[in-house]
Amino acid sequence: MGHRMRATSDLAGRRPVRSRRWRPAGAAALALACGVVVVGVAGAAGPAAPPADTCDAVVSNKHVAAIATRPGAIDLVFHDSKGARVVFYECVGDRPRRLGALRAADAQAPVFLYDASTWACDRRTRRFAAIATLPDGTVARGAYSVHTPSCATRFELRAPRRMRPGSKATVRVADRWGTGDVAPVLCIGPVGARPRCKTLAFPRAVTLASRRFAATERGRWRVELRISGKRIRTAVVVGNAGASQQPLPIVLAGGDSTMQGIDTFLADELAGLAYVRSDVRPGTGISRGVYWQWHAKSQTDRLRQRVTVMSIGAASDGLPLPAALGVLTPCCAAPWIAEYASRVRDMMLTFLRKGRGRVVWLTPPEPRWAPRAEITHAVNDAVERAAAGLQGVRVIRIDLMFSPNGYQDVMTYRGRQVRVRESDGVHLSIAGTAIAAKAVVKAIDELR
Repeated sequence: MGHRMRATSDLAGRRPVRSRRWRPAGAAALALACGVVVVGVAGAAGPAAPPADTCDAVVSNKHVAAIATRPGAIDLVFHDSKGARVVFYECVGDRPRRLGALRAADAQAPVFLYDASTWACDRRTRRFAAIATLPDGTVARGAYSVHTPSCATRFELRAPRRMRPGSKATVRVADRWGTGDVAPVLCIGPVGARPRCKTLAFPRAVTLASRRFAATERGRWRVELRISGKRIRTAVVVGNAGASQQPLPIVLAGGDSTMQGIDTFLADELAGLAYVRSDVRPGTGISRGVYWQWHAKSQTDRLRQRVTVMSIGAASDGLPLPAALGVLTPCCAAPWIAEYASRVRDMMLTFLRKGRGRVVWLTPPEPRWAPRAEITHAVNDAVERAAAGLQGVRVIRIDLMFSPNGYQDVMTYRGRQVRVRESDGVHLSIAGTAIAAKAVVKAIDELR
């Protein structure tokens, strides 16, 4: 790319852009697609005390997942409740904190607890648990962890690039998470001089705050927001003091739920080097119609990203695809792989932007469940075929990185045993997504 890229946290000169992460309407659509209707069932006598081992992941039998793809929000979903009431908890330390209790009207549908919790600047690793007593008396339970973004990506600074000496301007600060209830410090002043700092109060649910300042002297001025040890900066040129700061290159991190976590660690890894835009859409797949081919073009036309990082194909792919004469062919024979490869290659070419872009494509991790593994192997084969001969494309074999000899929960990493998989046997754990993000950064550096 010519040089290591610059910044997640530095948003200088960028117009505010609404996040493309998974939104409430999308989550609601997913629920409707699953045929779920969620109703609350608060007990009049008050909730019962949770079991002592609620937060013990070892006793989990893999029923819950946390979705942290909507800005500022964490949604929870519990599968296979069979119509039973599900109680959701957040594990703070080893103590469960009750979040709510719900049941689905349809016994076959998953139970969704939307807005179960919010992201936090000071607590980024979040653990959740859920318990249900099924109609046959069996206790179904699950535990799941997510890693949420840092405050380096939470706020957006809006300031003029240039000002006349003696003029006044307004600096606006936007809370992308949409939650408020935070008080960052905004400092403004000429470079090399002591800035004037003021606390900006964001009451709960308030997302915008501003401060006016006067440009009293020529030169470059620094505008800096400070929160939880993070600093978000932009610059203002007063008079003719040289070129204004250029916008940072964009790295787009997209795909299905397997990108969740990798995107946040990628933002950390590239802090100060690139502006990471996340577009994670759980439950989607390339074999589920032409949505992703269309969406790839839409994303690229809008963002013109320098690098695209994709991870997709783990849980929702494997549907029949049209082959010769439009006849549907099931996964995972040669015609299916060929059609899947064609769709992936079409997306790669879009993301390459006629040589102006770079693509890092992650293969789905090896799943624990054998029938699912056959689909994953076919997807990974198709991705390798799609990338063949394309300059500027790098395929990272996540499956071989974490499961070189078949599925495994634990791997040796830098001389230590690390649990790299979630209990569902599909997704990477927090540690696994951190390791994957480092591999992505290395690949980006090699593609420059």
